[in-house]
Amino acid sequence: MWDIARIKQTNAERGFHFFDSSTMHFFRSRVLSQTFEGKDAVYFVTSEQFVGSEHTAPRKFTVRAFSPETADIRTVKPFNELTRYRALRIARDLAQTVGTERAA
Repeated sequence: MWDIARIKQTNAERGFHFFDSSTMHFFRSRVLSQTFEGKDAVYFVTSEQFVGSEHTAPRKFTVRAFSPETADIRTVKPFNELTRYRALRIARDLAQTVGTERAA
C-alpha cells in the first residue's frame, strides 16, 4: 500500500526533489494525506497558494499521479485550479477508472 510517507521516500531515493522542503516552501505547497491506488499510478492531492507583495490568492488544489515504477510525479489536472473536494473526487475517480479504460 502506498501512503504519502512511502511516496516521499521513494521519490527522494530515486533522486527526485518534488517533496524537498525548499520546493514545498517556494510553492507554499501542502500534501493531503489521502492516496488512491490505480493500476499504474497512485493519485494524491497537493495544494498551493500564491502570495505576492500586494495579493494573496486563495489556496487551490492539484491532482498528482505518482508512478511506482519510476517514482516520478506528474500533474494530472490543471495546476492549482481545483477545490479540495473536487480534487479528491477526481483523484479517487481516476484511480478507479484509468486502469479499466486502458484494458478496454
